[in-house]
Order: sequence, then C-alpha cells, then structure tokens
Amino acid sequence: MTDLKPREKGQHSWPVHAFNTQSNDLASFRIAFNRQAERLGIYEIVLGNNDAGNISLYQSANQDADVPHILIAAGFHGEEAAGCWGMLEFLCRCSPDLFDNVAVSFLPLVNLSGLSRGQRLNQWGENPNRGFTADSSEMPSREGEILLRHAELLKNATGQGVLCCHEDILRDQAYVYSFERNTGPGPFSTGLCEVLSHYFPLSEHEKIDGCDCEQGLIFNHFDLSFESWLFTLGADVAACSETPGLQPFAQRIEANCSVMCTFISAILERNRTKAGIS
Repeated sequence: MTDLKPREKGQHSWPVHAFNTQSNDLASFRIAFNRQAERLGIYEIVLGNNDAGNISLYQSANQDADVPHILIAAGFHGEEAAGCWGMLEFLCRCSPDLFDNVAVSFLPLVNLSGLSRGQRLNQWGENPNRGFTADSSEMPSREGEILLRHAELLKNATGQGVLCCHEDILRDQAYVYSFERNTGPGPFSTGLCEVLSHYFPLSEHEKIDGCDCEQGLIFNHFDLSFESWLFTLGADVAACSETPGLQPFAQRIEANCSVMCTFISAILERNRTKAGIS
C-alpha cells in the first residue's frame, strides 16, 4: 500500500465462479444479497443516493433486543471487492438463529461507482474511507457525507464492535488494523490475525503506510477512516481486515467470510465474559 498511483488508477475485476459473474457486477450482487437478506429477515435502510445508486444499510430485526450490536462493512474502495462478496458468502451460510444472540448491521456496498469500475476511488476521484473526523485534513467523499448524516444510527449499530473488510491490492500478505480500549492487543485482535493466517502469510515486522505492523497487526492507529471514527464514537472494539489482492479471488472471499465469523464469535465471547464491554 505504499505506491498509490497504480493502486488508484488501476481497474480490477475477477471472476466469481459461484455466481457465474464478475466481481464488479453490482446488479447480480444486489439480487443475490437481497435474496439472502429476505431469507434471514434482514431489512434495508436506504441511507442516501448519489449518481451511482443507493447506499443501503441492512439490519437484523432484533435491533431493540438486549444483545451485542455490531456492524460489518465492505466496499469502501472499488478494487477491494472480496469483502463485499465475502459478506454475501457469509449470509449464504448464515442461519436466522444467529440473531438470537447478536444484532448485526451490514453495509455491503459503499463506493458504488468505484466498485462498478474496479477502481479504488469514486467517480469524482475521492477516497470514501477518509474525512470522517471533525478535525479531518481531508473533506469527506460524497459517500462519506451520506454516512456522516447517519452518525447516530451507525453509532447505535456498533455499540459492541465494527469490522470493515478491506484489501491491499498490491500485496500477497494479509494484515489487520485493530482498536481496543487496552494498552496492548487482546484476544480480539490476535484472533482476527490468526484466522487470516489460515489463508495467507501475514505481513510481519514492517512499515505499512507509515504504521508499524507486527505479526500481521497494526494496533490502535487512529486516522480519518470509517472504523477509526466509529471507535472514537464509542464502539467497544473495531477492526479493518486487509486481505491480499495478489492472492486468488476465491480464497480472498473465503477469508473474508471467515473473518466475519471470527469477529462475531469474538464479540459474543467478550459479551459472555463482559471483557471490555461497555
């Protein structure tokens, strides 16, 4: 992620064999996603619309229940499609029984214009994962403005945690940004790294975008991103997983699905033990 020019100017898409389509086919993705949402009783909230279409939040029907509330998001950068398709794979495998124990919100497609083109930035050349803090040195993107208008809804949806599934298109190793209210990483952070290590080698002992990465983990690095913003708003934990774009797409889908499962399991364990839960 150190050389921005090829990352921002390239166009990337991969075959999605399970659905006989390409990774930038948003119409097919929406049809399949909405089918699973209907099966699971998940309802759609349209947060806003730009030239590329609706940006929607999907929520399980138990948002008023006394259970942990979490958000899983993907699709902030248009060349990072495996997070979106991994979320769809997660829903395909999911049982409605999951929502007996946790209230989940899903944000599957943020940067619609970038995703449809397989390009990192949106059609206006903006980065949809920047500009979320009040003192930000960057203005929010058009997508960011839509999300910021729903700050209270998103805050309520992420009381116990938020996971954003990203990819590093220039790497063949995986890593995680994580946030905990501890001086050092706990089982939540190390568990996400461990599950990624089952699919890819981890980035170790190096600088990534100026951050120290140790054993696949960048810990409590506060920036202008969506997940960092929601952590500062009060989420108990937050994470941004980074699957490697140079690895096979099907493997990246599977890894993202597994990261989501691990994330939910970690939240449920934290809730059971009341470890770090507000």
